[in-house]
Formats: sequence, structure tokens, C-alpha cells
Amino acid sequence: MIRTLRVFCSILIAVCAATGSLNAQAPAARPDTKIVRKVLDNGLTVLIKPEEGSGLVAVVATVKVGAGQESIQTAGIGNFVSRLLLASTRLKSAEQVASIADEVGGNIGTDWDPDITTIRTVTTSVGFDRAMSLIGESLTEANFESQWVEQERKKLLAEMKSGNDDVFQQAYSQLRQLLYEDNGYRRPPSASDHAVTVATPDDLQRFFSKYYVPNNIVLSIAGDVTVDHAIDRVQKAFAGVVARKLPFDRGVPDETLDIPRFRASETDAKVAYMLVGWLAPSVSSPDYPAFAVAASALGGGKGSLMFQEIRQKQGIGYEIGTTYPRLRYQGHLIAYIITDPFKNAPPGSKPNLLLDDARKSLISLVDGLKDSPLSAEDLERAKGFTIGSYALGHQHLLDRALLLGWAEAVAGSYTFDTGYADKVQSVTAADVQRVARKYFTNYAAVVLLPKPQSE
Repeated sequence: MIRTLRVFCSILIAVCAATGSLNAQAPAARPDTKIVRKVLDNGLTVLIKPEEGSGLVAVVATVKVGAGQESIQTAGIGNFVSRLLLASTRLKSAEQVASIADEVGGNIGTDWDPDITTIRTVTTSVGFDRAMSLIGESLTEANFESQWVEQERKKLLAEMKSGNDDVFQQAYSQLRQLLYEDNGYRRPPSASDHAVTVATPDDLQRFFSKYYVPNNIVLSIAGDVTVDHAIDRVQKAFAGVVARKLPFDRGVPDETLDIPRFRASETDAKVAYMLVGWLAPSVSSPDYPAFAVAASALGGGKGSLMFQEIRQKQGIGYEIGTTYPRLRYQGHLIAYIITDPFKNAPPGSKPNLLLDDARKSLISLVDGLKDSPLSAEDLERAKGFTIGSYALGHQHLLDRALLLGWAEAVAGSYTFDTGYADKVQSVTAADVQRVARKYFTNYAAVVLLPKPQSE
């Protein structure tokens, strides 16, 4: 069920999948002197991480456009545009684009999330030149032909409709609406229906022209290619493309919760979903590493406070834990419990009482983080879980290229990626207590209960 969060926080969910056996003695990743950063004359930022011997190269183009650059009227148009980048270009038909994609390995695609849009591929060293040319052309010469626009519109609307059937996503969408007042992180998937339904090819082209400019793009390359050759191919792929003035960045302003907010409803699901959320620091905040450790202490893995107290001692929860999206603007921490409220319950008992007890237990654990410093053992476990989870996200070549580009575009510098483990390792128990007191204040909670069972 956790994997459904990928729709909103794509590269973040591995945090919940790692096990508590990882400890703080895991080697911390240190700044890699092999990473080369170069900004071209047109403002395009290029990051290159040579890894000789594999015969493979990963290329990720990260465009700094997401939900923060959309209004309620245009919500969804960025996702729509991203899905058409590889449909055709002004210079090549859809058939030609598909043919080149196949020639370089067939592993090329696009992705959209709340902070960025990416085109990414893994190809051979031999296929790198053609892959780089295709990516460059897609980012500068995308052509929104009517037939492909209509085809993708139908697919996108169908996916939105089917996504509404996912109970976890329903709860997560409702929680964001309680946490945020008016920004791109708040909007539910249904807010995209209107923009996707009415958008014309010209609308998509205008959005593309505004944001898909070299000075708004980070190109990260990792693999079996030399720095000089990589830079040469990037310069050729973006030859003649000049920097342009970007629109005013709407961003996502920080908000506060003046009072706790609750929402409860019934669903056709057989289990109950409870999500509790707090507003949290952005990934660029100095508080981020300490709060990430606090999140791991609370709900990261089988050694976490939530698992030990709520799952082990109270026997509540099929799935239980926390997830803390790494977001460019003000983020949020989610604690979730998925359980069968009727299991082992006395006849005629109300399922909401079990969930209310679980919520009280969760808040008690949070209060404990605020009232007392973590023990040395719990601190080391939480730091190890945080470091290990992040390290697991680098297993594949494409992951390493993706995270480099993400760090540069969202966190402000690729050094976030190379130095994150060291920052986490330096977190103290006092740091965790400080950020717990600062951010674990008012919360929002959503409970989706199964309809009463028939007698």
C-alpha cells in the first residue's frame, strides 16, 4: 500500500521499505570529487559522475517545474505536458522518435512529481550520443500534435478516474487538503480533471515554452562516459538554445495549523486507514536532517516507537509507519496505520474506538519525543535507518543520476546527495528533541472506516 504514495512523492517511499537492521555504523557517503558540475553559457546545469567499466550511461534531465508552478486553474497541465515530450518533435515524427528510442535501448521515459519533471534513460556507451540528442530535442523542440494530445488526454483522464478507487490515495489526498490551505501540494487529483479536459495543444505549447528553457534544467549523467565527451554532446544537443526569462515562481508559501483538524468517513474497504500529518521542514531547511531522524525514530522500521508500541504491544496495524517526503517547499510528515478494526473486537463494538485509541497512542509517542531526548540506542537506530534508507535509493545507475539531478534542482545543490549521510550522522538527541518541539504541534488526521459489518 505504501507504494501508492509514489504518485505524489516519487523518490521518497524507499524510506518506508528499508528494515530496521541497518545501523548508524553504515559508511557515510562523502562528497565525491569525481562529480563535475558545469553551467553552460545558456544557463543549463550539467552534472557528470563517471563510472568506468559498466558500458552503460544514465541520463536524467530535470526540469524545475511542478505543482508549485501551477494554479488551481492549470493544475494537471504540467503532468499532461510531461507525457507528450517523447510523442514527437518539430523535427521528427512520432515514428522516428520511437525508432531512435528503440535503437538506444528502449528504456526512455518521462515522470512528473510535485517539484520536478524528468526525462530519463539508461543506454549503452555506444548509444549515448543518440540518446543525448533525442533528449535535447525533446526538451527544446517538443511538438504537441492534436492526435497525440487527444490520445494522451484519454489515457490521463482514465488514470485519474481509476486512481480515485485507491483508498490510501483517498486518505492521503484528504490529509493534504487539511494540512495546506491553497497550494500545489494540497490539490487532490480531481483538481486536475478540468485543466486536462480543456487544455488545447496551444495551451500545452505555451506552458512548455515558459518552463522548458535551459536555465531551468539540470542535466545529470552517470556512467561509462568521459567528462569531456559528455559535455561536448550536451553542448551539441542544446546548440543555439538560449536562456530565457522565467515566469515569477509562485512556489508554496509556508502555512500553519492553528488547531488540529479531523476528517472521518466510511468506505467500502475491508480495513481502516488512519493518517496523521504534521507540517514539516523542506529539504533545504537546516532542520531537515534532524527531523528525518525524528521521523525514523517514530515510525521507521520494526525498531521504531510506533511499531514497538502500537503493533507489537497493542496488536494494532497490518501496516504501520511514517513517511517524510523530501519536498522543495514546506513539507509534511505522515504517520499511518492500516488495520482491521473488527478483528478480535467484541460484538457490537464501534471500529472508530480502536482507531481513536491508536491515535492517542501515536500522539503519546510524539509527546515523548518532545518531552525527553532519545536514548543513545534509539538515536543510533534512527540515524542508521535514515542513512541506510537513503543509501538504498542509490543501488542502480539511473537512481544515482536521478538523485544527483534532484538534489541540484530541489535541494539547491548536488552536494545534498553526497553529504546527506554525514549531516544525519551529526544529529544529536538534543537536535531531535528540538525539532520535535518545533514541528510536532497541531496535526491533521484522516480516518477512513469500513462500513459496519452485517449481523
